[in-house]
Amino acid sequence: MLDPKKLVDSDKLAAQHLATELNAGSSRVYHVDRLHRLVQDTGAGPEQFLFRHPELHRIIFVKQAIRDDQFLAGRLNRVGTKLYFAFNETNVLEGGKSIFVGDPNFDDALAFQAGFERKRGVEDYIHDRDIIQILDQLPSLDPFLLKDRLLAEGIDPHPGYFEITQEEWSKLRDHVMSRFRPIVQFAYGGLDAARAQSRLRLLVEKIWAAKDMETLAPIIQAMELDPKEAPVALHAWKGVIYYDYRMASLEAEIRRFAEWLGNGAEPIDLIPSANRKVVLDVRDATRAVLRERWRKARARLEEYNTAYRKLFVEKQSPGPFIAFLGNASDIFAELGDSLSRLDHANEVWQSVTERYGSKHLKYEPLHQLLSLAYRILE
Repeated sequence: MLDPKKLVDSDKLAAQHLATELNAGSSRVYHVDRLHRLVQDTGAGPEQFLFRHPELHRIIFVKQAIRDDQFLAGRLNRVGTKLYFAFNETNVLEGGKSIFVGDPNFDDALAFQAGFERKRGVEDYIHDRDIIQILDQLPSLDPFLLKDRLLAEGIDPHPGYFEITQEEWSKLRDHVMSRFRPIVQFAYGGLDAARAQSRLRLLVEKIWAAKDMETLAPIIQAMELDPKEAPVALHAWKGVIYYDYRMASLEAEIRRFAEWLGNGAEPIDLIPSANRKVVLDVRDATRAVLRERWRKARARLEEYNTAYRKLFVEKQSPGPFIAFLGNASDIFAELGDSLSRLDHANEVWQSVTERYGSKHLKYEPLHQLLSLAYRILE
């Protein structure tokens, strides 16, 4: 366990690296403020805006683990959603105010910061409140997951709010659908081949939407799901499939980050030996938490892939996969937290080293970078 005294003070980090953390293009940060300005530049009108309360477009959403003293009864997981309002929307370095979704003062804070009040229009209030709740329920803010959940709820804003191309979206959607197909074949094994094939596409689409539980009844029964909990389980399975795909694409980047921690993260200036020991201790601790985060995420996904393979490839017992679906929501939340931390730490590392024009840093910026990465990953 790293001695917290060896880290750069969190207040100092917040002041010096706020912009780095908030502008990092990671799955822990949804920079509505920046994206909204880009959408406006396209000439889009209010009917295509994400929110109906204009001031809500100033928000930067940040996913953050909730400490025990911050945990609120009724939360489904310990990954909270923080809303950050910059004092100066053109320069987040000047600071701002933030509040977690679910905080007892949440409604009052949004009324003050954004004029977000029911009395201004119930329909608009509910629309915007629903969007905030959808974002809060996601364990990470990946563009694919954001777009999927909003579209599932009939919310279709300008595509500029999602940093994902139509080509990327279609590729990911096809990948997820291909992973759904075997469960349809498993549950409807009694149908003749022609009839089963004709219904395959329809049923896979039904699993994607996770709304028509009556049509999906054979699948729900075969997987021993509670019909009331089935929509949440199916959405979570979709999320796990996405994270499995995302982890494969993230691996090379995390490997480079880990190699830098192993070989390049040493101060290049002459400093006292005591200072050098401190920064190397923080480096080693950061490398350890990075390795552990990656190991746990990989192990979780290996459990899922093994269960999937045993049932749908090797035609063995459905037990492990049934167990997975029963815990899919927890696994989805755990993977989202771990992968978004890994993604965020990697983005911060790249951002800082690009700013300095080198991956070889002096003591002070190196100590700050390692402290920030450690706090993100721990």
